[in-house]
Amino acid sequence: MIIKEMIADLVFPQGLYCNCCGKYIDKNRTYGLCDHCIRHMNFNVTKLSVSETPQLFDGAIAAMGYGTYERRLIFSLKYDGRTYVAPVIAQILYDALLKVLKEEGSCQHLLADVVVPVPVSRKRLRERGFNQTEKIAKHFCKRSGIKMTPNALLRTKDTVAQRALSAFERQQNMRGVFSVNPKSRHCIEGKSVLLLDDIYTTGATAKECCQALRKGGASKVYFLSLLAAENRHHEFCACNMPNK
Repeated sequence: MIIKEMIADLVFPQGLYCNCCGKYIDKNRTYGLCDHCIRHMNFNVTKLSVSETPQLFDGAIAAMGYGTYERRLIFSLKYDGRTYVAPVIAQILYDALLKVLKEEGSCQHLLADVVVPVPVSRKRLRERGFNQTEKIAKHFCKRSGIKMTPNALLRTKDTVAQRALSAFERQQNMRGVFSVNPKSRHCIEGKSVLLLDDIYTTGATAKECCQALRKGGASKVYFLSLLAAENRHHEFCACNMPNK
């Protein structure tokens, strides 16, 4: 995987091509995005509604809306194996979280003791060769200074792809899928955990992960996602587009 990442950096040198469309850019572009792509992206931070699941999350946000340009960014990592996009996504997540915390008047070391990425299924891991969320979390932790526990959550079974399922089917599909790794329980017990994922749609995956972390002894669980689908009731913060 390290060799593949080195090859990707040679083929797509960071800072020379737009991380969304591949257009040639200069090195000073925010998030390595061209003018066209950054204008078409929704950088409004979303406070995800958790009212339907009281005492589940202590807070949940998404950094961007789910649109054509935004999903290109995560899909290039997730499906095309362009791992050089991971630190860019991590920076977007860090900036979004920091902005929300500053607006609320408290950073408190980003409110978390440990970052836990949502695990992918064994099948997806074999197909892709990596967990895209773990890749993002690794760079997010470098930027934030929070420790990461990559194997804190385990998938107890493989599931079918969520894309074609209804909200109810997604919930049924993810029910009982996650548990806390006994070897990592000491990293979770009594700790404030930041659960990190790439896309939030119905919340089925996030809720199941959160419940597992609660059962594993986490004192607080926060959730941070790059994208949030528009078919949910969300509260949007006033967040200006990044400076180009």
